[in-house]
Amino acid sequence: MPTRTAHQIVELITEKRKVRPVELATALQISPQALHRHLRRLVEEGVLQARGSAPKTFYMLGGVPDLEECFEWVSAPKAGVLAGGEFLNETRDMLTARLPRLRRFTSEGLDATKVLPLVIACAGELGNNAFDHNLGNWRDVPGCWLQAQTVGKQLWLCVADRGQGVLRSLSRTLPQLADDQAALEAAFELQISGRAPEKRGNGLKFVRATIEADPRRGLGASSGKGFVSFGAEGNRCAALLRKHFRRVDGTVCLTVWELT
Repeated sequence: MPTRTAHQIVELITEKRKVRPVELATALQISPQALHRHLRRLVEEGVLQARGSAPKTFYMLGGVPDLEECFEWVSAPKAGVLAGGEFLNETRDMLTARLPRLRRFTSEGLDATKVLPLVIACAGELGNNAFDHNLGNWRDVPGCWLQAQTVGKQLWLCVADRGQGVLRSLSRTLPQLADDQAALEAAFELQISGRAPEKRGNGLKFVRATIEADPRRGLGASSGKGFVSFGAEGNRCAALLRKHFRRVDGTVCLTVWELT
């Protein structure tokens, strides 16, 4: 049965998203030895997960991806403080070259024959969508964020950009769109393009259909103040986005896929 201290640990981590052991020990005023006994038990039970390595180990809630780096990149007020590292693809060619690296997750249970091609295709569509809808209209840093990570028996894929946002992009084609929510819903439901009059716009419909084809998949997306979710696991994706992003000037998409 969880102890009061264990509950306090979980509450602190829920509030701060990720916490180092020294911060927990200080906040709870318990010895490092006692703290690590609780942490070890919570990790074994799947309540928490440890990331990093000593002395920079930190703990976060179990079963959820780490979106902190993406949050910091998307939310940075100025381009000068950005550092995308391995996750930032400044050009479409860079994105295309990195997509095959998703094959490494087959060693963690991603089906190489049936699911991997769909993961690569959906990641490519979401990433290309960022370039298509922001061509010549980037706020500062061009490119898209592509981050993949496994948590438990699931693969989480996060694609984001610091572009103009879905509403501004689609308003040229659909000037009747009232707000961010209406624009985001239209993006996944209609055959439209932010590059009218080009005949494009099927990419997000393909992503949605792929996600909805299997009850172990989900998608959440946010742009401006809008949020949408699709698939049986979509509500989990949207909930994580709501927790991290209150407003997204560009676009963030989070998908989850089954591992075996």
